[in-house]
Amino acid sequence: MADTVETLTARRVSIVKARDSGVLTVKHGDEMTTFRSLSEMNRIVANLDSQIAALQGTQKKRLRYAYQSGKGL
Repeated sequence: MADTVETLTARRVSIVKARDSGVLTVKHGDEMTTFRSLSEMNRIVANLDSQIAALQGTQKKRLRYAYQSGKGL
């Protein structure tokens, strides 16, 4: 079964709601998933964002930070 934008978005919404409420178990339809940690949930949300962007034909913007270190002289 191919995932659609709607199903991926629904999954994302349920994971974000659970993450924001502090719950590590999510039920989506007849599937129940228990995550190991908050960081795992964040990785899954980022993955879903990438999949949704790919299906919509858009790319997620990437930020690039440049740091300069030195003695400040």
